Amino acid sequence: MFFILKAQTSELLRFDRNGKLIYVADNRGNKIPDYSYVGYHHSEKSIPNIPIRKTINAIKGDNRSHIQNAIDELETLKPDKNGFRGALLLKSGTYNVSGVLKIKKSGIVIRGEGKSTTLIATKKSKSNFVVFEGYSEPEKILSTQTKIIDSYVPIGAQAVTAIDGHSFEKGDDIMIERKPNQAWIDMLGMDDLNETDSNDRNWTPNRYTVTFRRKVLSVKKNKISFDAPIVDIIDSKYAEGYIYKYSWKGKIEEVGIENIQLNSYYASPEDENHAWNAVIFNNVENGWAKKVYANYFTYSCINIGRSSMKITVDSCEMRNHKGIVKGGRMYSFNVVGEQNLIKNCITEGGRHDYVTASIVAGPNVFLNSKALDAHSVSGPHHRWSTGLLFDNIYIEGDNIGVENRRNSGSGHGWSGASCMFWNCSAKEIIIQDPPGDHTNWAIGCLGEHTNKGCCGPKQSYAHKESMNVHVKPESLFEKQLEDRLSVSE
Repeated sequence: MFFILKAQTSELLRFDRNGKLIYVADNRGNKIPDYSYVGYHHSEKSIPNIPIRKTINAIKGDNRSHIQNAIDELETLKPDKNGFRGALLLKSGTYNVSGVLKIKKSGIVIRGEGKSTTLIATKKSKSNFVVFEGYSEPEKILSTQTKIIDSYVPIGAQAVTAIDGHSFEKGDDIMIERKPNQAWIDMLGMDDLNETDSNDRNWTPNRYTVTFRRKVLSVKKNKISFDAPIVDIIDSKYAEGYIYKYSWKGKIEEVGIENIQLNSYYASPEDENHAWNAVIFNNVENGWAKKVYANYFTYSCINIGRSSMKITVDSCEMRNHKGIVKGGRMYSFNVVGEQNLIKNCITEGGRHDYVTASIVAGPNVFLNSKALDAHSVSGPHHRWSTGLLFDNIYIEGDNIGVENRRNSGSGHGWSGASCMFWNCSAKEIIIQDPPGDHTNWAIGCLGEHTNKGCCGPKQSYAHKESMNVHVKPESLFEKQLEDRLSVSE
């Protein structure tokens, strides 16, 4: 048993006389980034209460066309000035649904009346259930490619220097591209994975080129300032940096699902011929899932696709996974996109409950959530996810952490960097430090701290302090958001 004490804040953070955070940088400018640029409209707006424009009741038999036709009817409506078409209310009842439900237009909300509105996915094959889906991913405007000329862009930076002749202006949507070289892969030790196992894939520079989507806040000559911070180092010794404008004509916006129970058919506890994902967001910006209660799915309650961003998942539950308890299953809240917020959620009996997939651009935040009876570790799962905050996450039965997974899963390697575990609790806190200037942090966490992970040898410890003593502020995310919004008022 741990006695939860309250220590002063980290040596990397302190409070000024007005109670705002001051960030302590290292000698190259790296500091804890501001993770608060996540969630619906970067958490600057509350999830709205959209007026009901269509109401339906459950019918006997299959309700798929019944519900989909109502969604399609809403999609024909003209959006209001805020971009909303309206909410579809599903009254209390049980709705058997024989296939996927798709929302393909902006401004639509699916709403139930709590757990008394239950949708059951009855399809007897691997499938998804409720899918919010735009028709295309963001596209770089290649003619705007501009080189970043800073020799070193540290973690936490919110500005870069562009080469002469750029065309960037305030308000532009941009991608900041980090293009690593072979020296970076060699430095991480990700060049020899197949020497241990011939089936494993060594990392390659092209595969690990990552883009971070941002919005330009100001332009002063060649200095380009933007909203969310850099969460991976751009060191000219190991990577080149570029900026592009981008367009995203195929996205949908202002969509959500709320106050509803989603269940899946299953034939037996290990049956996998049924729905795997309760809710998926693909090509969505500014959306939400709130009070979604999922049962009997093999994979997830909420799965946020790589192109989706600024999604808030609030007060959702994933319980009673059905399937074989092994790899590639039971990722209760899975994030592949960027600038997303998972908060106030509960899982039970999952594996990787609060998790990101491979090569995920940050920031992303998991906040104030619990995993009960966990069967595996929560954290960045594999292949270099950056800029994650796990803030007041409680794991019962297993671990939380970031590590070099080496030869797991055909060569997972380093799971992540710039990952913060703040006031978390778990059986073990796995906190490993990647080579070079990359780092991770575990501050105020309760549990045994270790540098030995599940799948590879011990590594150097990353930054850890206040072990088994919670620190102030109680929530790093909430304090960062408070500080940021107070400046903009």
